[in-house]
Amino acid sequence: MTEAAEGAADRPFDVGLQAERTLLAWRRTCLSLAVGNVAAIKYLSDALGAWATLLGFLGLVLSVIAWVLCTVRYRRAHSGLVRDESLIVSGRLPALVTVAVGAAGIAALVVLFALWRPW
Repeated sequence: MTEAAEGAADRPFDVGLQAERTLLAWRRTCLSLAVGNVAAIKYLSDALGAWATLLGFLGLVLSVIAWVLCTVRYRRAHSGLVRDESLIVSGRLPALVTVAVGAAGIAALVVLFALWRPW
């Protein structure tokens, strides 16, 4: 690849940096999921035992996978936009984040019904 073509591939597609802002938003989401899972491991291990730890580590793994997918998604979108102005992305990242949030919701329901005794 020539130096001019290499420089063109590294330049942003638009002045507003929409693809870059989207990448940062996905990364913040992944980081929030990871922090929530670490908190679940720390505070729920006493109440739920090994299940809380297992669910927390599963959530951490999903957060790391989502982080990698958001980087791959950005690079694919960026290269497609710079090369021929077409947006090529898949739905794997939103699906994975949905699964991770769903798992966190199920864990919250388990904690609610296992520990909450209003009577």
